Amino acid sequence: MTLDGEQALGYVRARKTLGDGSDTDRMDRQQKFLGALVNKVQSDDVLFNPAKLYPVLDAATSSLTTDPDLANLRGLYELVRGLRDIPTEHVQFLTVPRESYIYNANRDQLVEPEAEKLFAQLRADAAVAVTQEVPRDSGTNARNTTPGAGATPAPTFRGNTAAEDTCG
Repeated sequence: MTLDGEQALGYVRARKTLGDGSDTDRMDRQQKFLGALVNKVQSDDVLFNPAKLYPVLDAATSSLTTDPDLANLRGLYELVRGLRDIPTEHVQFLTVPRESYIYNANRDQLVEPEAEKLFAQLRADAAVAVTQEVPRDSGTNARNTTPGAGATPAPTFRGNTAAEDTCG
């Protein structure tokens, strides 16, 4: 299914009309939408067709705050060209560990120390393990239990990859 801009915006912003109405469901839809977008941009009919690619890049530069080197079409195009050979299984989306906020069930709070571990891994540009199996809002993360992995296993975070791009 192909969505126009207004339909796509409605899909990623919807709360009460799709799923269970939660922000968690909305975040999951946004991640799946971005996965579908990655797949579309990586396809030959977009990546190697400037007439199709430049409107995508123009929309991105108009709606994102980026590093100055990416704040123009040429910089963003060079980034996209550099990413074209990355398998979609390696493009990961994840949600920071969170749980319901004790004083307001309509809000979430970060789960510590897991959230800080994630931020530290991202700052260090370290690999982050992502799985779909971690229960949402559980306050716990699945642990990597590989034998010989050491006394403190690396946390595994809930998310998905661009290869899993089903938006519906």
